[in-house]
Amino acid sequence: MRSCFVLCLLSIIGCNQSEKLEGEDPIFNAEPGSDDSGSTANEPAGEEPSAEPETDCPDGIICTQTFPFVHSDNTQLSNRSDFDSYGCASSTDESGPEIVYRFTLPHDGFLALELSDMESGADVDIHLLSALDSGACIDRGHWLAGSWLAAGTYWVVADSWVNSSGTVLSGSYTLRAGLSEASDLAATGMREEIAEDALVAFDHAWVGGEIDSFLYAVTDFSLHSSNPRMWIYDLAMQEVVYNLHVAHGSGSNDPSDSAYASRFSNVPNSYQSSLGMMRGGESYTGTYGYSMRIDGLETGYNDNVRSRAIVLHGWEGARPEYVAQLGETSPTLGCPAVDDREVANVVDLLKDGAGLFFWYQDSDWYQNSEYLGH
Repeated sequence: MRSCFVLCLLSIIGCNQSEKLEGEDPIFNAEPGSDDSGSTANEPAGEEPSAEPETDCPDGIICTQTFPFVHSDNTQLSNRSDFDSYGCASSTDESGPEIVYRFTLPHDGFLALELSDMESGADVDIHLLSALDSGACIDRGHWLAGSWLAAGTYWVVADSWVNSSGTVLSGSYTLRAGLSEASDLAATGMREEIAEDALVAFDHAWVGGEIDSFLYAVTDFSLHSSNPRMWIYDLAMQEVVYNLHVAHGSGSNDPSDSAYASRFSNVPNSYQSSLGMMRGGESYTGTYGYSMRIDGLETGYNDNVRSRAIVLHGWEGARPEYVAQLGETSPTLGCPAVDDREVANVVDLLKDGAGLFFWYQDSDWYQNSEYLGH
């Protein structure tokens, strides 16, 4: 009876139309203040952090050792303008007023820095430094900067860009900063082994400039598909935004139990899921509604996902009530599909640059992926 129901449902809900190509507490010492290229250097943090004591906070600096950290300010109100440019982008004019933070990291982790809520007309950039020196730049960006860092003291500068006409584009912003280690992801229900691999892979992709978001979708394909096995994690806020059921391709079904995936490939017409680090592409509307194309970042393992039309789309067979009744998520023709009632929000979170990481241990990918370094 169950197999009949699954087959009937599969005849109604298929993969997205495009898939037919393959089958279709902070310590504040003082309040400061009493077109930028937007490039991100994403260079590895090869320098040791400064050995700044954690007790007294220097005058004019905002200090914290608690994460996640959220702080709103306005560079226009700051009387500090010590940095005119940074080693990460020496030709970018950052001679406007800035606000400086000292972050004391209590443990190793990925430090994600995100500027948001910037007022109209303002252009404030974010810089991560290993010392209070513009040449000690680890990473910078118009909205985002980050790196995997050892425990220690680091400096963050929110600096006002000056355009080619000499106009200082200072203004208000909100800084969000998260320090994530494997235990943070594991606290959300993810296995720690996967959490460790996910952060290693994310840092590799971030350093390479391959992803442009701190929203990160991690899928554990070793889990039974009756489990919500996709986590969308916000590294800047250290929180899970979604934990969803996600389908795998029918060609990935384990021969003894279709609720498990055990076979993966990068091969067209295999109807199999692919593993590894990928990037959310553009959104579009297809036969099954609002969906998102995906680009694979790992040669030989997932770089064919776009040409195979493997996309993220909505799926009745990933609804929790469907899963509860059938005991598993209905497989697709290769696409990672999620609850069709949630897919619009998921696509808007992940499109245009977020990382998507698909994990399974017993595979050639697990042993040889350059994103894992096993």
